[in-house]
Order: sequence, then C-alpha cells, then structure tokens
Amino acid sequence: MKNNIQKGILFAFIASVISGIAIFYSKISVTKIDPLILTTSRNMVAAGLLVIGYLPAIGFAGRRWQAGWLLGKRKELKKIKKHDFIKLLFIGIFGGGIPFFLFFTGLKMVDSAIIANLIHKTLFIWVGLLALVFLREKLNWKYWLSFLLVIFANFYFAKFSFHLGQGEIMILAATLLWSMENIIAKKVLKNISSELAALSRMVIGSSFLLLSVLFTRKLNVLLTINNQQLTIILVGGTILSFYVFFWYKALKFAPVSLVTLVLTFSVVVGNILNGSFAGVKILPNDIISSTIILAATIFIIFSLKPLKKSING
Repeated sequence: MKNNIQKGILFAFIASVISGIAIFYSKISVTKIDPLILTTSRNMVAAGLLVIGYLPAIGFAGRRWQAGWLLGKRKELKKIKKHDFIKLLFIGIFGGGIPFFLFFTGLKMVDSAIIANLIHKTLFIWVGLLALVFLREKLNWKYWLSFLLVIFANFYFAKFSFHLGQGEIMILAATLLWSMENIIAKKVLKNISSELAALSRMVIGSSFLLLSVLFTRKLNVLLTINNQQLTIILVGGTILSFYVFFWYKALKFAPVSLVTLVLTFSVVVGNILNGSFAGVKILPNDIISSTIILAATIFIIFSLKPLKKSING
C-alpha cells in the first residue's frame, strides 16, 4: 500500500508541474481565442491524443510483444458496468465539459493567471471535505500539518488584489465541479483503469462542448481558426492530455485528499513562470509563500506513511 501511495504522490507532483504550466499558458491563449472555441478545440486535441494512446488495445491486440497489456484493455471496454458508465458520464460532463468552459471564460475576465491559479488551488480544501464525508479518508497529523501550511502560504503570505467578480465566481464554480468530479473519479477508479477514466473524461467532455458550440452557433468560428490559433490549440491540448493522464494515475494510486494537496505546488510553478516570462514582479511574500508550499510538498513526498487509509477504501 505504501509503495502505491508514494507512486500516486509522484504522479500528483508531475501533474502539479504540468498544471502550473497549463494555467500560465491558458491565460496567454484565452486572450487570442474565444473561450468556448479554445476549450472545445483544446479538449478535442487532448481527447484525440488519449484515444491514440488507448485504442491500439482494440486494433493490435494480436501482437505478441504487447498482447498481454492490450488484451487486458480490450476486455476492460467490454466489462464496464452500468453504474460505472453513469459515473463516467458524470465525470465527462461535469469534469471534462462544463467546468472547462466556466474556467476559461472566467480566466479571460480576471486580471492575472495567479488569481485563477489560487482559486483553482482551493480544490484541495473542497476535495478534503468531500473525501472526509463521502470516502471516509482518515487523515493523520502529517497531512493536517501540510494542509495548514498550504492554506497559510496561499492565503496569508500570497498577497493579491481580489474581489468576487463574475470571472472569479465562474472559476470558483468550475473548481467546485472539479471537486465533485474527483470524488466520483476515485470511486469509479476502483473498477476501471486510470487510462479509460481519463479517456472518458475528455471524449465525453469534448462531445458536450462541441454540442455547446453548435447550440451557440459558433461552429463557423471553430472551422475558421487560423494557423497561429491552431498552434496555440495543439500545444494547449498536448499539455492537457499529459495533465489528465498523470492526474488520473495519481487518483488511482493515492487518496484523493492527498493528491489534491500536492497539486497546490502548481502555484509555485505559476509564480516562477509569471516572474520569468510574463513580467510579473515576484515580491518577497511570493517567495515566502512558494517556499512554504514547496516545504509542504517535500514533506508529503518523503513521508513514509502519509495516510492511514488504504487507497482502495
């Protein structure tokens, strides 16, 4: 169990680095493309890349050197139970669909990607509360210490101008939906692979967003994107595909409340990128905040027994 949890923490750390890059890149991208078109096309690219990584299980299962893994994936598609399929639909619509539109629309309205990143990183608070109630994850003192350190770093040292405008509300709504998605995902990952869960999230979510494009009569905008916009979409979609892949791996192996706490390291990544490439002045408070989050992350990574509860509990 301990090895699995440590593996999950490692995947969560990788996802946190990718998340920090993704939010930084998204703030640049959203100023150049309509939010609905950007999130729809980007998610479709991510879904396509995940399909490429999964569907060889159907077409090339006969090759000896990969038959074991691929046949297992092929059988998995046939064994999805009805209640798991319903959960995958929920994950797709309320994880890979609606919140992406809310987040990107809100991101265009707020002044800084740092604001969006900080709101999004309250995810670990909502997930921690939901996991305590619905998953009954038992948390020990090491988790609580890291939890308090991250809250302290994010909301005391990280001074920023904040008001609850329309953009901030939309980002918060997206974060709450993602919180619920993570709880449902943790349940469904007991029965299916992380690859299939990630694939379902993006394919179903992309389909929902594409219907939204059709409903809002923006299909012509989607079909007339230029080469510069296409490059932005391809890069963003590739980043997203890697994030979803590693994030669902993390959820598979470790408790959801723990991996979402590790995800807050993306704030540190965001601060570094903003200071290095966006011309944002990094203040002493930002450095202190990032150092505390880094310390909390290291403490979790090298903790021998982060949580008492089994990952399958």
